[in-house]
Amino acid sequence: MKRDPSGYQADARAEMTRLGVNFSTARELIALADAQEPRLRFKAGTPAEWRIWRRRWLAHVRRTLGRCLEAVAPTPRILEKQDAGDHWRYRLIFRTTPRMWAPAFLLVPKTAAISGRPVPGVLAIHGHGYGNVDLVGLSPEEKRGGNVHHNYGLAAVRRGWVVLAPELRGFGQRAVDEDQLAALIRRRGDPEAKYFKRDLCNVQNLKANLLGYTHMGMQLHDLRAALGVLRARPEVDAGRIGACGLSTGGMLALFLTALDPRIGVAVISGTLTSYRSYALQIETTCGSQLPFGILQGGDLADIACLIAPRPVCFESGSEDFGFLPGEARREFRRIKACYRMLGVPERVRLDTFKGGHEWHGAVGLPMMAKWFDRRG
Repeated sequence: MKRDPSGYQADARAEMTRLGVNFSTARELIALADAQEPRLRFKAGTPAEWRIWRRRWLAHVRRTLGRCLEAVAPTPRILEKQDAGDHWRYRLIFRTTPRMWAPAFLLVPKTAAISGRPVPGVLAIHGHGYGNVDLVGLSPEEKRGGNVHHNYGLAAVRRGWVVLAPELRGFGQRAVDEDQLAALIRRRGDPEAKYFKRDLCNVQNLKANLLGYTHMGMQLHDLRAALGVLRARPEVDAGRIGACGLSTGGMLALFLTALDPRIGVAVISGTLTSYRSYALQIETTCGSQLPFGILQGGDLADIACLIAPRPVCFESGSEDFGFLPGEARREFRRIKACYRMLGVPERVRLDTFKGGHEWHGAVGLPMMAKWFDRRG
């Protein structure tokens, strides 16, 4: 079996220290990041300056996401309808490109179905795990007490909102392709095959890069189609749309809300940090979260400033090992400065709760409800 060339080499590290030189690409990349000043970092001091900055930064972000996939009419198809107690759970599919369909769960509160009055809609985006089943009470881990998503799709529908939980590329029902290298190693009978594991988000991102796309850009394309499906539902008030997500789902919710004005409010969990911390240093990132060359222009806090002046709540667990609480607080100060400059500091919140890399919802969902009520 091919040995991992990135494996830790204690002897080489010791020699590197003794000679006073660097052999580490990881260290060089961190140094390069530290040496550059992102040219579009948020520094606006007035609303007029903010509008100019926003236009330039938004154009840069869109470029970093790669080529655009061809959009098509979503033409959703309902496959199944089930009585889930206080809501109806639909299983559906919708089209995202001429070559791609995506499965999703649609949760409709029975109160909305009875009243006939349109209610708010929420796009619930899952993170790493079993897929959208983690949001609607159907995760295989439910028998063992659940998982870090804590079924935030259910939490939203039980507030009387319609919820669409699409499946992301590479997860759940969309994880249909076998890792070809892993299969080859197994067929060869290599005794170390059982230890072989790759993050397929990274693999798919590398493949997309060959064609000028990014995996993140492709995910966001699908989510924009999902947003269209949600807003077109007869039970939904298209003027009251929110988005929420954890981890990868939080990262996608962050970018989607920043890029798509159809989303009026967002709850973003396990995401607020800096690229230097979680991508270059801790290395908890994956290909679904990496726009090409984004750090040349700005960082995640700058993405969040694109959401302003719309309301947003960020969640940060006190024991989150990948998205460090200290980094979250530091980056939040930059976001807060943007909202303060625009005269709406109350529209951005940081919920620092006791817990790990997991969904909380105790501050964000009431904030979302308050915005929905004002718009209703």
